Amino acid sequence: MSFPLRTLLPLKMDNTVPVAVMKRPYYLQEPLHQIKQLFTSSLLVQGNPMAHRKTYNHWILEVTTMGKLEILRPNLDWPRIWKATAALPSNIRETMFLFNQQLLPNRTRCHRLDPNKDAKCPICHQDHETDEHLMFKCPERLTVWSWLEGIMRQKGCRTRKEDLIRGHFGPIGNLRQAFTLLAAYIFINWKARNHQLGNYVKVLVTAIWWCVFMFQLALPVQLQ
Repeated sequence: MSFPLRTLLPLKMDNTVPVAVMKRPYYLQEPLHQIKQLFTSSLLVQGNPMAHRKTYNHWILEVTTMGKLEILRPNLDWPRIWKATAALPSNIRETMFLFNQQLLPNRTRCHRLDPNKDAKCPICHQDHETDEHLMFKCPERLTVWSWLEGIMRQKGCRTRKEDLIRGHFGPIGNLRQAFTLLAAYIFINWKARNHQLGNYVKVLVTAIWWCVFMFQLALPVQLQ
């Protein structure tokens, strides 16, 4: 970067530190990292036009190639999970895919990109909003989650909560029914959180039962 560009940038005029060694803001570091990766992969070559298809394929490789998330959680039945995800309605399928790929922009992830962003849960304002907190650890979600988990346990699921929420049930009857209900919970939970809807439990219960009706899932309910 040319040194005279100081006059065009919001930098202190009395700052004598070379621009090249100044600490870059977080919203510039991530794009710069991606650009460096493209040069390293020879997708960007000086003097040559950018190949958009190759660039796109490179960027989605991390979330579509076996060996990323699957290596981190090898105990989960990923082929079964991806097959069940593909059978979901498009809007629910997208949310479930992003959740399982750890790509939902929860507050913890946003805080990593910008430390000025609050990492605490916008519902309970107690703990950091991680994937697990978002779905079953938040106190405001315990009533609905306990009901949902109870349904899965009745169907024969014996896996941990951390695995169950990803769609790994183990040997279970009527997998499609169970997976659809779980995906509907994740989808509605995320949408309700984004819109900051009042009476959180009532919204979740009403919306989930709407999905139950739409998918014709005959499930028992015991919610206080």
